[in-house]
Amino acid sequence: MNHKVNDMTHAHTNRLRMLAASLFLVCCASATWGQTTPATSEEKPEVDLLLKEKWRHVGFHLISDVPGDNLESVLDEPSYGFALTYMKHDRKGIFDGGFDLGFQPIGGFDTTIMVTDNGVDRNGTLYVRNQLAHAHYLLRMTLFQNSGFQPFVEGYGGVRGSFLGARLVLDGEDDRQPVNDVPFFSANFNYGYAAGLRLRFGKRTFITARYAQMFHLEDGNVIQVADPNAIVIGEDGSVSSSTTTNVTLPPYSVRVGLAINL
Repeated sequence: MNHKVNDMTHAHTNRLRMLAASLFLVCCASATWGQTTPATSEEKPEVDLLLKEKWRHVGFHLISDVPGDNLESVLDEPSYGFALTYMKHDRKGIFDGGFDLGFQPIGGFDTTIMVTDNGVDRNGTLYVRNQLAHAHYLLRMTLFQNSGFQPFVEGYGGVRGSFLGARLVLDGEDDRQPVNDVPFFSANFNYGYAAGLRLRFGKRTFITARYAQMFHLEDGNVIQVADPNAIVIGEDGSVSSSTTTNVTLPPYSVRVGLAINL
């Protein structure tokens, strides 16, 4: 009888040990799962970062208005400038809104002149340029915002026109000095649409490419630019213009650049 009782006690003790070991393993597994689960929940916002955050988009672009009626003509007569794009992104809406500012030279000349600098006559080079400038408000819709391949479409409207600018570089110096305020300016309202692509190559950095078509009100694509043959240069290098010529603005533009989400 005592032998049977001892056997039963020993078996009961073994079952208790097995139960305790099982509970210990379950607790270890639960603790491990509890440690790994928050990491997964922390990683998810990282994956959905572009979709959930509000951010600001800043782009720097090399631009060229096509000087003819087709895209290929930009290869024959390129005219390059720069543009700055700023947009605010908010997931509550479909579109992102922002502004686009840009300029590019559309003709001019360089000439050697003599000016008086602090009572001393000095030679220098005067750079006179007609500049094509624009200021647009943008509405953009971007697809696949959580991927590295993001096509987009835009609608925009604003002003585009020309202004005359002059810079003087004295012999022996590198700095281009403005010689006077803008002596001529002409602008018209324009609007249009564009399609482009953003390729992500960093966490918040993109290469962008964009092709746009522009429209104007009646005769709005014709602007006045300063006639280079009728520009008057003063003794101090100041530039003035009283004669203009008509220039028909091209209907297309292309750009490529770098964009950063802040």
